[in-house]
Amino acid sequence: MRARLAGPATEVVRRARRAVARRQRPAATATARPLAPAPLSLDPTERALDFRQPDDTSCGAASLVFARMLRDEAYAAHVMADPAHWRAEVLAMHRRVGGLRDHDGRWQWPWLRVVGTSPWGAARQMGGGPERSGRGTRYAARALDPDDLGAEFDRILAAASAGHTVPLYVGDALHPAHVVLVVSAEQNRLRVYEPSAGRMLRIGREAFATSRFRLGGWSVPWFAVLPR
Repeated sequence: MRARLAGPATEVVRRARRAVARRQRPAATATARPLAPAPLSLDPTERALDFRQPDDTSCGAASLVFARMLRDEAYAAHVMADPAHWRAEVLAMHRRVGGLRDHDGRWQWPWLRVVGTSPWGAARQMGGGPERSGRGTRYAARALDPDDLGAEFDRILAAASAGHTVPLYVGDALHPAHVVLVVSAEQNRLRVYEPSAGRMLRIGREAFATSRFRLGGWSVPWFAVLPR
């Protein structure tokens, strides 16, 4: 019975995703303003540091900590000063983005940590005050149109080319399951921090548009947290 229902369920989900994405499209097409170069460039491979997520549900929190490290050199120095700091900061971030108040003390909808990090919680953490993870102040979680992923790639590429990091939610045809961080754009490809492996990967437009990539075992783009 489950196999028989898989096709219809996938189609229903795809249509719902498309409808939500197309309602959001006017706001999602805003052009990100170019920023000055980030103060720090981190590559786990080059630095021989373990930037893997500390547990099965902290991929979103790990991506947000990594984003803040790229924005804030002093914070990055603190995290890298002791191997234990990475785990502590990721778990603290996970509690914060799922709690009743965000990093600026503003009320937010709570979220169960056992199911990871919500897209709207990631958007709030990316923007705001000094302890934000992003380089801008306002971000929004946008559903990605499954029937126009090439255009969605271009929006993410534009934000990354302008100097923003972009949390990206991926999964399978039925649900999002993993969060990664688009760190930069290079030669029309996205450079992505993948927290389950703690390393950088690169994804081109064609692979993204056809879901022919693997990030933590997942290959369907669902949401992107983009600057407003």
